[in-house]
Amino acid sequence: MTDTLTPALSRRERELAPELELLPSHVIAARRGIAPYLRHTPLEPNSSLSKLSGSPVLLKLENLQVSGSFKPRGSLHKILSVRDSRPDAEFIAPTAGGHGIGLAYAAATLGAKAHVYLPRSADPDKLRMIQEYGAHLEYFDSVPLAREAARSVAAERGYTFLSAYNDRHMMEGGGTVALEILEDCPHVETVLVGVGGGGLLAGMSVVLKAANPRIRLIGVQPETSAVLARWHREGHPVDVHDVRPSIAEGIGAQVEKELLPWPYLQRNVDEFVLVSDDELRDALRWCVADTKYILEPSAAAGLAALRKLLPRALGPTVVVLTGRNVSWRRFEELVR
Repeated sequence: MTDTLTPALSRRERELAPELELLPSHVIAARRGIAPYLRHTPLEPNSSLSKLSGSPVLLKLENLQVSGSFKPRGSLHKILSVRDSRPDAEFIAPTAGGHGIGLAYAAATLGAKAHVYLPRSADPDKLRMIQEYGAHLEYFDSVPLAREAARSVAAERGYTFLSAYNDRHMMEGGGTVALEILEDCPHVETVLVGVGGGGLLAGMSVVLKAANPRIRLIGVQPETSAVLARWHREGHPVDVHDVRPSIAEGIGAQVEKELLPWPYLQRNVDEFVLVSDDELRDALRWCVADTKYILEPSAAAGLAALRKLLPRALGPTVVVLTGRNVSWRRFEELVR
């Protein structure tokens, strides 16, 4: 089906501003490389949300992806791209957990070495998964300290540093989610995605807006750490000092001012919706009751936003459920 999409996306690509470095053709090439190692995840209609909306609502089940989230898409693409010129390259990443699982899975699948630097507070189940995939772990008091150490070690030892979002290959890998959505629901009108550093939504936005500029893209962030939502409102990067932790630790963190996804978010995202921790908890409860899927808190952001927006007319709508990597103990504490 990607071959059916390619001519239309290529025609649209020629009309795009030449200064854009990330194009649909890059995402299509990424899809060809990583497809043998991933699932084309289901796009599942949801009857209860569709009734509330008055239009079809479909859930993009990246929670059913290998390793439990969309993250391996970018990591696989990065390793495959680097390995062309450096077959023995080793990879290092700081993470709160999810990005580390994706990198560890990709490295184990492709026979590469991975080093993952985490905060000591990381979810124990995420640590277990990273260890089972064979990555080397180091622990720090916070994600910023882990990031600083990872960059230092990468420079010292020649490892390839892999940001979860501030990397072109990660954006291209994330964009492959959009290719699958277009194949399964060509007439989609609205797409909701939780946003942390913006890599996933940036990559998806390039594909979706090339296919149909009228598709409405809604980014979702926690109201306590809405950095990119604030940037989008102001029209440029600004200092955001009132950032506080959210239960959705995978989205909404502080990001670098030199953010590769930002031009694509600025150009392509139509709206940001902010959700509270209580709204995230309600979305987690609804999801397990209605669909029997357990989600990590950041994966419920799109659901929380949609439930907040309904019954607003959105047309055929896709909500991306980004992952399920949360321990049962923490999930139980969250939904009680």
